[in-house]
Amino acid sequence: MNTNEPNEKKQHILDAAIGVFIENGFEETSMRQIASAAGLTTGAIYHHFKNKDELFYHAVKEAMYFAQKLSEKDESSNLKSTENMLNEISNKVRERMSKVNEQRLLVLLIGYVLSKGGSLSESLKQDYNEIINKVADMYFYAFGIENKNCKKSLATILIAALDGVAMQYSLGVLKQEDQEFKDTFVRFFAESIPAFMEKNKS
Repeated sequence: MNTNEPNEKKQHILDAAIGVFIENGFEETSMRQIASAAGLTTGAIYHHFKNKDELFYHAVKEAMYFAQKLSEKDESSNLKSTENMLNEISNKVRERMSKVNEQRLLVLLIGYVLSKGGSLSESLKQDYNEIINKVADMYFYAFGIENKNCKKSLATILIAALDGVAMQYSLGVLKQEDQEFKDTFVRFFAESIPAFMEKNKS
């Protein structure tokens, strides 16, 4: 038996859901439509996701949660160099900015969560805190900055800027094919944040 099969099926459902949510929006999408797009029964969908809210949340989460695979150590558990850590952050930021549909869904998710609240709001809040703390930790390991508030504030600014970019992509203000903007965005944070943190060590 392929031990990866459940995860592969779950990812297949998420990929199908992203397409349906993008086409129909959250309110107009049904679990039946997602099941049809995935070539599965609704029962198979409910085996992995208890309701549409949960499915919607997980369909978007991967795009937002770009920091989840960041690591300050290499495969041999050695601390990476400053340059390697910054490159890793930059690459993950580029990857997130390239996910067109997921970024549009992130804007929809935030709007939905703000209007409905509840457990989904708490989950999203917790995820944001985890992302911010992870990016802040990467900056600490890269530069040895002890000021907890400083590194967390700068990590928060980066995440907020990414969310703003997602909104502008969704509105068509920014164009996905504009590679120069992506390069400028990444370069700005790669150069300005380290310089700021170095100047404000404490």
